[in-house]
Amino acid sequence: MNEESRTKRREPVVNRLFAAIVAAYLLLYGILLILDYLHISVKMPLVLGLTAGELTLLVPTVMYLFFTRTKPKNASERWRLPLGAVPLLILLAYCILPLISLVNLVSMLIGRENAAASLLVPMKQLPLWLSLLCVSVLPGVLEEFIFRGLIYGSYRRRRVWGAIFVSALLFGLMHMNLNQFCYAFVMGVMFCLLYEGTGSLLASMLVHAVYNGNSVILMYWMDTSELMEAVGGASAEGMQQMAAGGVSMLMTVLMLSVLALLGLAAAGGLYVAIVAVCHRKEQVKLLFCRNAIEKRAALERGEQSEEMSGYEPSGRLWGPFLWSAVIVAVGEILRGVLTL
Repeated sequence: MNEESRTKRREPVVNRLFAAIVAAYLLLYGILLILDYLHISVKMPLVLGLTAGELTLLVPTVMYLFFTRTKPKNASERWRLPLGAVPLLILLAYCILPLISLVNLVSMLIGRENAAASLLVPMKQLPLWLSLLCVSVLPGVLEEFIFRGLIYGSYRRRRVWGAIFVSALLFGLMHMNLNQFCYAFVMGVMFCLLYEGTGSLLASMLVHAVYNGNSVILMYWMDTSELMEAVGGASAEGMQQMAAGGVSMLMTVLMLSVLALLGLAAAGGLYVAIVAVCHRKEQVKLLFCRNAIEKRAALERGEQSEEMSGYEPSGRLWGPFLWSAVIVAVGEILRGVLTL
């Protein structure tokens, strides 16, 4: 067995990063439980409270980059976007909003939770620019760097669609609650496709930031009570009342479903335009090709690729580190659902 074959059979090193992120979350959660048990009240600055989740991502990521000697600039094929792609990406972000809202609503009906609602009231105590920085820009940049840059970037050297779905799964699990897991998984798949269509993490960072920023801006424009109603209620009791609405609830779901389909159709057209502007048609074709990994490498070297048809996977993504972290994350999500 040659060195390349042995490498493909080994678990990707980046799986340790996700395991470290889960461990950091559990450590923070454990500390908070101990403080609560000891009746010790810790008053954190609001900004720190809003960014605490990102810190559980940042610390393990910095350690991973240090110990693996990974250069951040290598997380993306390129760190630029054609200027013409920017407005198309912003429009695409708004086109996928109905789909994300639909998934969000259905997940709230199942899990009886709205994980983002707890941020609504305290966030309004901050200036708009600071809320956008904490909730839109920082997560958009950091989460995309980790999950599309480091994790998906590593996986896509081994598999194509497996890399897309597993990295999206980890992106969803990272949120540690059912509500955010559902729509984060859908967004994770879309962000991977955006990366393939542009070759730049800046694309998914921009769309991610626009999506989060839209929620922040809505919060500042609307009264808190109105926003709670707009997002479908913020508590288990509110969700039970919505579910009891029967016909009105069904009409809301049907309306969102129609809007989601229309939005997806528009997003598809915008995606084709973005791919054309970024000159990534050949790279996107590789998503549906046999021996896609090898052909992508040849394309990057400037070699002529062969006839493109089918798809053949190569290399493993799962291993002990990933299995352990996923089981723990799923257990935490189930615990949250059962204790609502």
